[in-house]
Amino acid sequence: MTGRGRLLLALGLGGALLAGAPLAARQGALAAWRAANERAIIGELLALVALPNVSTAGDDMGRNAALLADMFRRRGFTVELSPDVSAPVVFARLDAPAPRGTLTFYIHYDGQPVTPSEWTRCAPFAPCVVGPHGTVALDAALTRFDPDWRVYGRSASDDKAPIVALLAAVDALRATGSAPAWNLRVVLDGQEEAGSANFEAFAAARGGDLKADLAVMLDGPRHASGRPTVYFGVRGGTGLTLTVYGGRADLHSGNYGNWAPDPSMRLAQLLATMKDDEGRVTIDGFYDDVTPLTPAESRALDEAPNVEALLRKQFLVAQPERAEERLERKLNTPTLSILQMESGGGMKAPARTAIPAYATARMEIRLVHGLDPAKQVDLVIAHVRRRGYHVVLDRDPTDEERVTHPRLARVDRRRGGNAAARTPFDDPMGLAVVAALSAGGPAPVVLPTLGGSMPYGVFSDELRVPTVGISIVNFDNNQHGPDENLRIGNLWEGIEMLARVMTMAR
Repeated sequence: MTGRGRLLLALGLGGALLAGAPLAARQGALAAWRAANERAIIGELLALVALPNVSTAGDDMGRNAALLADMFRRRGFTVELSPDVSAPVVFARLDAPAPRGTLTFYIHYDGQPVTPSEWTRCAPFAPCVVGPHGTVALDAALTRFDPDWRVYGRSASDDKAPIVALLAAVDALRATGSAPAWNLRVVLDGQEEAGSANFEAFAAARGGDLKADLAVMLDGPRHASGRPTVYFGVRGGTGLTLTVYGGRADLHSGNYGNWAPDPSMRLAQLLATMKDDEGRVTIDGFYDDVTPLTPAESRALDEAPNVEALLRKQFLVAQPERAEERLERKLNTPTLSILQMESGGGMKAPARTAIPAYATARMEIRLVHGLDPAKQVDLVIAHVRRRGYHVVLDRDPTDEERVTHPRLARVDRRRGGNAAARTPFDDPMGLAVVAALSAGGPAPVVLPTLGGSMPYGVFSDELRVPTVGISIVNFDNNQHGPDENLRIGNLWEGIEMLARVMTMAR
């Protein structure tokens, strides 16, 4: 049996696929329509990516919301914006004449902050198309776009490309004599990168409008094999900032070296006690509450193509952490990462010969199903205390505490934090999505957990709506960093993938 067959058997889909001539003809028509409209599709994506979209900039987010509202209205959607001062939720509806049910799509339109000087292809909000020989001139004669060319710009992949793919799928179905077979609800979140507060308020007030037979999250990168990717859950997230103190002020390194405690060294030593040499977290209880994978989930991971060699080559990593396990399995265990460290003003500050007064690390914990955000942070705090530190929470230490405790640390918890969420692998609507994406093409990689975090649990846990995610964009897209990009072939394939979902059987 082929790997594709084994995967479908593990998911209970062995007899569910019908890939006859009508399907092939429809796929051919969709591809022909896309080929005739590539310039318009890319133009719409470039116009959207050109709008700055850091969620704390209210005017910018308002412009994004207004453009998105216009894009959906031009396709016949009814659109409304939540009355938030900044980063409004954009909610769009499109009803089918004889619907098979309702699909709710979640996509976010905000992006991570940028440092323009770090971008090497084009400015983050002046998107460009790049081929093997450099920037592609977008002159009037250009109508076809090589699938291996890339669009560079903030949110080109995370998460504006899926918005354009969804709208193009609606256009393609209509132009080829079909139409979405399901009522469509699309909710666009303008604060996903900053906690989704407006979306969560919208969902609490308007949960009935988001109810559906299935919620589909359009976010995250495809599996590195390039195959379509469906995920049945996401990680949660929380974090903390840890500060270790020395003297009350910076002290001359010559006059006070070997006398003043060095907080940078102490912080490094403390952090080093939290993971072993293989990368496994050594904090007591850190893995205790993880929900084990089911046999079907475990089989699906075994069926995923092994991309370890590809990942090492792509990201120039000689040996990953816990090298005996594949990435797909490690996505189902929690992480502890140090995202930023600072002391002495940071490396970009002018050099100075002084022992700093403090050293700080911003730490992140990615959660998996079964873990409570607050409890995981408590485990880290308990570990710091066991290492001999007096810990103060969310405040500066007093002078008395500074002269009383030889080892002193401050912990600031990240506000909020969200738990991981997961939909059972045997959910009928989730299986229908896998079947739709498998018909006429390679079977998708099916993951119990995607690596990133998003408000998946609002749908799956709070609204009790079966929920899956579909990844469209390339795995090497540099999301959250400089030179974020989208491989254009992923956009073309994403259009066809979403058209299949919009016309799938129950």
